[in-house]
Amino acid sequence: MSMFSHANDFNVNGGQFVLNINIYNKTESDTQKPPPGREEVLTRLEEFFLPGHAAKKTKTFLLYGLGGAGKTQIALEFTRRFKQRFTAIFFITAEQEDSIKGSYFDIAKTSGVQDAQSWEAGLHWLHSHEDWLIVIDNADDPKIPLSRYLPSCDHGNVIITSRNSELRNTADQNVELSDMLPEEGIQLLMKHAIEKLDKISDADQNQAAKIAEKLYYFPLALVHAGAYIKKQQCLSGYLDRLENQREPLLSEGSLQPNDKYYHSMYGTWNLSWEQLSEDSKIFMGLCAHLHYEHIPCSLFERGVKNLSMVVSSLGPSKAITEGKLVLQRIVTSKMNLDVIKLDKIMNDAASYSLINKEDGEYMFHPLVHQWLKDRIKDKHRQAIEGIVVLAAENISWEKYNSSQKDYKFLQKLSPHIRILGDFSNSDYVVKSAVGFIWFELYKFREAIIMWEPLLDIMIDRLGPEHELTLYHEGKMAWAYLKLGRADKALKLQQKLVETSERVMGEEHPATLIETQNLAITLKILGRTNEALKLETSLLETSMRVLGKEHLDTLSRTQNLAITLKSLGRTNEALELEQSFLETSKRVLGEEHPDTLSRTQNLAITLKSLGRTNEAWELEQSLLETSKGVLGVEHPDTLSRTQNLAITLKSLGKTNEALELEQNLLENSKRVLGEEHPDTLSRIQNLAVTLKELGRTSEALELEQSLLETSKRVLAEEHPRTLSRIQNLANTLSRLGRTSEALELEQSLLKTSKRVLGVEHPDTLSRTQNLAVTLKSLGRTKEALELEQSLLETSKKVLGVEHPKTLNKIQNLAITLNRLGRTSEALELEQSLLETSKKVLGVEYPNTLSRTQNLAATLKSLGRTKEALELEQSLLETSKKVLGVEHPKTLNRTQNLAVTLNRLGRTSEALELEQSLLETSKKVLGVEHPDTLSRTQNLAITLKSLARTNEALELEQSLLETSKRVLGEEHPDTLTRTQNLAITLKSLGRTNEALLLVQPLVKSSKEILGINHPGTFSITLTLALTIRALGQSSNSFSLLQTLVRKYGALMGPDHPETLQVESMKHFNYNNLYLKLLKESFLPIIQE
Repeated sequence: MSMFSHANDFNVNGGQFVLNINIYNKTESDTQKPPPGREEVLTRLEEFFLPGHAAKKTKTFLLYGLGGAGKTQIALEFTRRFKQRFTAIFFITAEQEDSIKGSYFDIAKTSGVQDAQSWEAGLHWLHSHEDWLIVIDNADDPKIPLSRYLPSCDHGNVIITSRNSELRNTADQNVELSDMLPEEGIQLLMKHAIEKLDKISDADQNQAAKIAEKLYYFPLALVHAGAYIKKQQCLSGYLDRLENQREPLLSEGSLQPNDKYYHSMYGTWNLSWEQLSEDSKIFMGLCAHLHYEHIPCSLFERGVKNLSMVVSSLGPSKAITEGKLVLQRIVTSKMNLDVIKLDKIMNDAASYSLINKEDGEYMFHPLVHQWLKDRIKDKHRQAIEGIVVLAAENISWEKYNSSQKDYKFLQKLSPHIRILGDFSNSDYVVKSAVGFIWFELYKFREAIIMWEPLLDIMIDRLGPEHELTLYHEGKMAWAYLKLGRADKALKLQQKLVETSERVMGEEHPATLIETQNLAITLKILGRTNEALKLETSLLETSMRVLGKEHLDTLSRTQNLAITLKSLGRTNEALELEQSFLETSKRVLGEEHPDTLSRTQNLAITLKSLGRTNEAWELEQSLLETSKGVLGVEHPDTLSRTQNLAITLKSLGKTNEALELEQNLLENSKRVLGEEHPDTLSRIQNLAVTLKELGRTSEALELEQSLLETSKRVLAEEHPRTLSRIQNLANTLSRLGRTSEALELEQSLLKTSKRVLGVEHPDTLSRTQNLAVTLKSLGRTKEALELEQSLLETSKKVLGVEHPKTLNKIQNLAITLNRLGRTSEALELEQSLLETSKKVLGVEYPNTLSRTQNLAATLKSLGRTKEALELEQSLLETSKKVLGVEHPKTLNRTQNLAVTLNRLGRTSEALELEQSLLETSKKVLGVEHPDTLSRTQNLAITLKSLARTNEALELEQSLLETSKRVLGEEHPDTLTRTQNLAITLKSLGRTNEALLLVQPLVKSSKEILGINHPGTFSITLTLALTIRALGQSSNSFSLLQTLVRKYGALMGPDHPETLQVESMKHFNYNNLYLKLLKESFLPIIQE
């Protein structure tokens, strides 16, 4: 080394001494080009070092990131592309201080400084010359004071490459290099793996894409993978090797001996590892067992806070002991959190770009995290389990109202517990605690997986009557209940009540709590009368033992009120709720969370009694209070927002409800999580609102996705999942996909009978829905059989005057009406209306609906004037109770117009319908299904007034809209096509009518079925059309077949059978039938 014989102040002690390199003397083949892409970084460098930008100081740019991210290659490519911009370019290796000094000395010698005595001579040369560029490469060691070796003058340019992110403070600009863009990464892999890129097959291209994705598009990993694939010819088998032999594969260095990056990816990071302090290594080892991103800093802070936690009754925990020891070593001082120690650890690891910290969370590159896992293996596993348990200590569902931060912390912890995965070798304390964490997060299936094996151990170690054993059983019962396994919950709760009564006494607070839980389970199982008996007795005991104003007594009063509502005894529930709400305000205060919950329950009861405006006022005020007291994002505030939206819908303010629900759903996803049970319920509510606004296809998409999530998150047979299947079936029916809906409902009813029981209220509702679907398919006799049996069951299970029983009476009456048994239907409906007025009230929404249905039956019997009188009075009441623009008020306006039409008061009907259509367009929208129906009704009225050309124009436009909005095969679209054909025929354009109606008969048979009343009606139109064209014999033959089919379906004496019989001999348009077909006859679907 004679060239340094006169130099001083630097030594070369071992290792390789790297001389500076004059870049512009290198050939292009000598320079390693950067990975494909990265053009954005090169553009940043180009713009930063633009000539003529007077900086009046040395311009410095830092390229930093993990080893292997391509920092050096980008710097070299920049010097290659833009070498003409600089007077000289120098390359300095900064791995050691001595190599930096040697490089500066060499700059002086090669630049002609004859009397250079020290490395500073190179710095002096730079100070006296302009427009040079130096590349300081691999400035990774945080112990080297790099600023000492940077030129401090008013000119010159510096690029630094480093793993040390702390150097950002020394540079004017910086860029962090990590993963490449997907297309760039795939290109880099293929460049190194495949000889002839122009001949690559699609299969190989797809395989390369999968490999690049698995390697997170990280440059060094891609280069080494490409070299390995090329050498071994194993493109198709590389993923299997990566899956099964990741560590040896990623530990292998470059297969190209002259490659600058001869070190493997793992080897590169192992060099950084050796530089870390022992505490940093322990910290990284703990994180290796967690997810690679979003590790909450609060995990360690909370762990330290709970260092003095009481040892579990299950015995000592090695995990907690290990966790405490580790925390005490690395992040505590005198048993308190030492923030400076934690920051030092973080900075140590971050200085090699091995970890990042952002917004209170630690994050690793996925490949770095894999390397850590492979390096650490099972070391520190017990310690991190203990820290997780310590951090989650004292977070409890019961305390949830006062600690929203706790719930958010557990949400952040959730992915890390999932990554920890198998707890089969963990101690009992850890399993128990992890079960509780899942329980708090509403992940009840995961909680049960943790707890079920523990129960026998608890019974064995502590005894079956130990307080902790009973507590665990109680929580397990609740988890079973939430999972829809109410039968298992019931067995556990019955045993708990019995044990608690024997061990603690019948009047012990714990026994009373278990009794209340048992009553809730009985209600869920549909055994509401048993629950009522239990709760009535429980409330009396609670009042006597704890006092009328004790918190638990107030809660039990609320539960009893809910049970009374379930049994249809809503007025009693109201009286109870009004009284104890006042007590709650006095005892707890008006803004106490429990008082707010009771106010909400009172509002729900008012809605149940049809007093919706009062409920709305209460809920608006409640929501504002809840926001102020609990916060906008508190779960209870979110629930109250949902309740207000439901009330708005009840008041016909559906667009306002939609806006509220859309915002609510976003908040719920963010605050509770996308798969939280409450979030799933809000998706369902949003879908219902979309349906009410006629946006049924959007609702279907939402519900299909929701059902799959519900099956996965809650289980296929969970009660809420079953409800979502029913909702999906209803949506399919609305879209005219009635056969699909039927198939779904038949399967659902079988499941409901098996899971919930034949007499469960939900099973009864599903039986009713199936009957409604059968009617839609024209299978009215089957529906009748189902409904008759259902009504008897409902009377027995729920009671004769229960609101749901009354609904079933109404549905049975509608079915009798369809079968032409109108007098029976009338008798049923008259009695029902009186009962409804007595039980629910004259102005209750369902009472109003029953008045409408009675009017429709009177019209069917030809008692149209009586119907008119009833409907006129009803419309006024509806306007007063619901509002002029409420959807049900609009329906009643339409029904009144139909009645006026039948009485020959067509001009009045027209005036009413024209005004109604404009209101419907404004309130519901131009393309809402109800608006489309009103357009059809208006066209029919215009025809009645001989304004047939206007009707034709309206119907042609309507049909196009119906095809676009509902689809060509929707039943309503078929009906509108039929109506258009009738209009064309009445204008003498019979051939055009025939062209429409002939294919329509075929479509109707395929879509609705051969024996559907709709198919009969369309066939009837075809028969009358071909008769008008002189084909009398064909027409007669069709009519004869129709009479036979009508007779078989409806009965020989049904009005429609008789009408078709008469048409065999007369040729006229059955406008009466069409008018009836498009009129509104409400069917209550539960």
